[in-house]
Amino acid sequence: SILVGGGGGGVAEVNGEEITPQELEQALNTQQRRLIAAMGDNFDPAMLEDDALKSQVLNSLIDRKLLMQSATGLNLSVSNKELGGLIGSMEQFQIEGVFSPELYRSLLSSAGFTPGYFKNSLQEDVTLSQLRSGLAGTEFVTPLELALNARFDAEQRDLNYLTIPLAKFLEGMSV
Repeated sequence: SILVGGGGGGVAEVNGEEITPQELEQALNTQQRRLIAAMGDNFDPAMLEDDALKSQVLNSLIDRKLLMQSATGLNLSVSNKELGGLIGSMEQFQIEGVFSPELYRSLLSSAGFTPGYFKNSLQEDVTLSQLRSGLAGTEFVTPLELALNARFDAEQRDLNYLTIPLAKFLEGMSV
């Protein structure tokens, strides 16, 4: 894509939606930064050059595309107003409790993000959170589970017990 007229074609296609080389590169850079931050002094630079990391990031992008397609199919979305409120409430973008546009742009720039990319990514994150919450909050019971639950609820047990006085056994004992 660096050459004039070059490029086109994505690195993967998910139900007709392409994952572009730029998306893969951005996600790979983000993952590399996370690894560097998480490992601290124990960081091994060889971890960044491994093709397994690229494959893992690509699989993650494919999973994300699939989930977003499902969320879109369910008409899940986040309004621009809600997204703006969320960004404005993030402490890392605030100075003395007030949102700072300069700090916002500065932190995003130092992390390698544009405001547009960050907003889009955050919007997807919130939408995917809605999807996960909806799935986690949904319950259904199979007939087998219902029968087992009814059996356990109606179960009865007979219980007998015997009290043995401890004093009888302590007589004549020395520890």
